Amino acid sequence: MPAMPTGTLRTLCLASFVNTGLFLVIYGLGILSMAAVRGIPYEEYETLFLDRVATFADPALRGEVEEVLLLMHQHGVMLMMILFARTALRFYGVLGMWRGRPNGFHIYAFAQLMGIFAPHLVLPWKFLGIGGPVAAVVITAWYGSLVRKSGLPQE
Repeated sequence: MPAMPTGTLRTLCLASFVNTGLFLVIYGLGILSMAAVRGIPYEEYETLFLDRVATFADPALRGEVEEVLLLMHQHGVMLMMILFARTALRFYGVLGMWRGRPNGFHIYAFAQLMGIFAPHLVLPWKFLGIGGPVAAVVITAWYGSLVRKSGLPQE
C-alpha cells in the first residue's frame, strides 16, 4: 500500500482539495451561467450590465467593460469549460499525490502550467496577469520539492 503524505505535503494537499473542490463548483455554475447568458441577445445583456456598472464603475473604463462583456457573451462557456478542466486535472493530480501515485505530481504540474496559458485560447493575451502565473509556478515548485523530500514515488 502506498504511503500517504505527511507533514507539509499533507497540509498542502488538503488545502488543494478544498481549493479545487470549491472552484469545481464555481466553474461548473459558471458553465451553466454562461450558457444562459449566451441565450440572451447581446444588446439586452450589454444594457443590463452597463446600467448596473454605471452606478459604481469609473466611466473611463466603459470601453474595457464592454470588451469583457462581449468576450464573456461570445466565449464565456468555453472559458469556464477550460477553467473547469484545468481544475479537475489539478484535483486528480493532488489525489494521485495523496494516494502516493508516481504520476500525481506530473498531472498536477501539467494542469497548473497549462492553466496559465489555456484560458488565452479565448482571452486576449493582455489579460495575462503576473500574480496568477507566478503563484502557479511557485506552488508547483513547492509541491515538487515536498514530493521529492517525502519519498513518494516520482517515476
